[in-house]
Amino acid sequence: MIDIRLLRENPKIVKDNLKKRFKEDKINLIDEIIEKDRLVRDLKKETDDLRQRRNELAQEINTLKKQNKDVKPILKEAKELPEKIKERETSMENLQNEINYYMLRLPNILHESVPKGKDASENKEIRKVGKIEKKNFEIKSHSDLAEELKIADFEAGRKLAGQGFNYLLGDLALLDLALQRYGIDFLVKKSFKVVIPPILIRKETMEGVVNMADFEEVIYKIENEDLYLIGTAENSLVPIFKDEKIDYDELPIKLCAVTPCFRKEIGSRGVDTKGLFRMHQFNKVEQVIFSKPEDSYKILEEIQKISEEFFKSLEIPFRVIEICSGDIGDKQAKQYDIEAWFPRQDSYKEVTSASNCTDYQARRLNIKYLKKDTSRDYVHILNNTMVATSRAMVAILENHQNKDGSINIPKVLQPYLFGKNKISRD
Repeated sequence: MIDIRLLRENPKIVKDNLKKRFKEDKINLIDEIIEKDRLVRDLKKETDDLRQRRNELAQEINTLKKQNKDVKPILKEAKELPEKIKERETSMENLQNEINYYMLRLPNILHESVPKGKDASENKEIRKVGKIEKKNFEIKSHSDLAEELKIADFEAGRKLAGQGFNYLLGDLALLDLALQRYGIDFLVKKSFKVVIPPILIRKETMEGVVNMADFEEVIYKIENEDLYLIGTAENSLVPIFKDEKIDYDELPIKLCAVTPCFRKEIGSRGVDTKGLFRMHQFNKVEQVIFSKPEDSYKILEEIQKISEEFFKSLEIPFRVIEICSGDIGDKQAKQYDIEAWFPRQDSYKEVTSASNCTDYQARRLNIKYLKKDTSRDYVHILNNTMVATSRAMVAILENHQNKDGSINIPKVLQPYLFGKNKISRD
């Protein structure tokens, strides 16, 4: 949620931001919010004046009674005041609820450096890292390769729970665990604190992290319960300081977690729909940082660099993309993606996203920091995928496969697989 003072003082910034995001259809909301906000403030002044008048009348009545004088001339007015106050309070509450509803649907203010573009086709390539190896044999899909090596059973997973749920077996299961532990170890060395968060959260909390209107069809809900399964550890890491105040000197706070993640969305894009690339259940290592506002964009570059170092160590070619104004999500002010090279698809595909959400989520969740002068303000919150293990495994199986059907294990992961350097047929 953006600061309503920005709408009061400089609505042009908000309107220009909507234009840059190609969300002109929301511009009419700005004037509507401003008008409702004016009405709320007018009603508040009226209510305060009525309360003051009520107190004055109470004193006058007491004085008149002590003097044995007639209170009837002012008693009628005094009796009417509570109802008038209540009417205005109800009107204020209704108007404020409408304002909050609309404010939740306004996107964050983009950083000035975000490139303008209508959709993903206009995202900006920043750099490429690693050399794409041209194989002298036909690359097998990761799913076919995994089945041949008997390290996955996709059909059994489909029978059990439907498409998008799989069994990982033997070395592939160990590879998943290796990526999780290597990701956590990598972050601990970067001064992150490991957290094991809940994977079920309430709707009110989820709404503080994401726009539920955009994610309702993606998130799994527990029937007859006010609980949702997380789609990423960000969902439960960001609200850890809900309604709390953090000391200035404690910032930045760097947290990381590895969790199972659940998403309804699966789709049928790409050459291989069976397998690990798009799953309803997958594991993910996530970074979340609570930052001083003046440091947040510097920290965005730092966490982006961390993910680049990680994928470089896996010997997977990738490119870095800056997300344009028409493709970026509502909560983000600036975002980078890493797209790994997938030889089977002959293209780069997203594997991580690093975002600075500035104070957008903090306002929703009421997460503030105490300045040295004892004043308070909202923290900035950043998040970054360290690794979604499912897509990383696809990248490893495709980039590191050999002509004989075996798969080379990246050196950094070998210690986590008991020193094994290759996955091959038993």
